[in-house]
Amino acid sequence: GIEDWERVSTQSPIPNPQFRSGLTLVETIIYTAIVAIVVGGFLFVMISMIISADRVSDDLLLAEEKQFIIQKLDNILQSVSVVNAPAQGSSGMTLSVNKLNYDGNPVVVDLVSGAMRVTRGGGMAAPITPAAITVSDLLFEHAVTIKEVRIRTTALLTGPRGTTSIDFTRIIK
Repeated sequence: GIEDWERVSTQSPIPNPQFRSGLTLVETIIYTAIVAIVVGGFLFVMISMIISADRVSDDLLLAEEKQFIIQKLDNILQSVSVVNAPAQGSSGMTLSVNKLNYDGNPVVVDLVSGAMRVTRGGGMAAPITPAAITVSDLLFEHAVTIKEVRIRTTALLTGPRGTTSIDFTRIIK
């Protein structure tokens, strides 16, 4: 009778939405999309940080090389007795000086194939700049006034991702 009818009607093969388990296809797609967006955003941030760190590293390399070249030129221009090149009142791409009480005269700084080099006493040229840095537009100006002798050095340094310029003046006398 009625009890059999109630038992049959409560044991329906249609699942009750209140008691379902698992995810529907739509929910799975939505959750997968959310996870993909989060992972993609995380990867984008990480790649941006790596690229930014590389740029900072390249900028730091250029700054360090610029400072090293200026220090090297300052050292070369200490205790100079004679400026062989460029001539007084002119400019050129080669600097040649004789230093007081120095066995390695002349000291020559030049530019060959994008590398700044120094030669002492006619010996082998040694690069001042690393292979990762290219130097261009190197110019030495030899200015003489009544009071002083000045050597001004200008150049452009180019690294893997940037450039910087050198503008350095040293008063000799």
